[in-house]
Amino acid sequence: MAANPNTRRAQAAEQTRELILRAARERFTADGYAKATVNDIAKAAGVVVATVYTSVGGKPVLLEHLVRQGVEDAEVAETLRRVEAAATGHEVIELLARGTAASYREHAAVIGLLLDTAASEPFARTLLTDANDDYRTAIAAVARRLATLDVLADGVSVERATDVLWYLFGIYSWPRLLRDATWTEAEAEAWLREAAVRTLLRP
Repeated sequence: MAANPNTRRAQAAEQTRELILRAARERFTADGYAKATVNDIAKAAGVVVATVYTSVGGKPVLLEHLVRQGVEDAEVAETLRRVEAAATGHEVIELLARGTAASYREHAAVIGLLLDTAASEPFARTLLTDANDDYRTAIAAVARRLATLDVLADGVSVERATDVLWYLFGIYSWPRLLRDATWTEAEAEAWLREAAVRTLLRP
């Protein structure tokens, strides 16, 4: 049976959209958000400029879609699912360290781009705030799991645990260790994991 024409058109439109977003990530990363142009992105994607606007949108919308891909990464949901099934505090923190390392590895270019662009573009600061809010919500779920397991050290509330986990595993920690310093990913993951265990868990 021949494919439905509407289905074929929808698939082609989605493929074009993905090509454009991939090209936008490449040009933004290589040239910086301010210097990259829609014309550059269209050329990299192999489409005309009008297609960029009709398929996705202008530069702010392109950046927003790239950020959304990171926020809505299936790896985040899978990490939280495993955290809810974890039986010990050490396992919870191990899963968080491993999950955030994988997410940063996948989205390092977009995270760096967002942090750099937010310094000069108000709309990017809003995107960063929204991404931080979403990620902090996920971190709070991890802190609540530690509380449910009754493994938090004396005097450590869910709110304090959330703050500590956000400081160690939030959107700023991985770039500071891997992009701005000289740590390897394995070194960063091990140090962050051990710091969380020492600070939050009952001996």
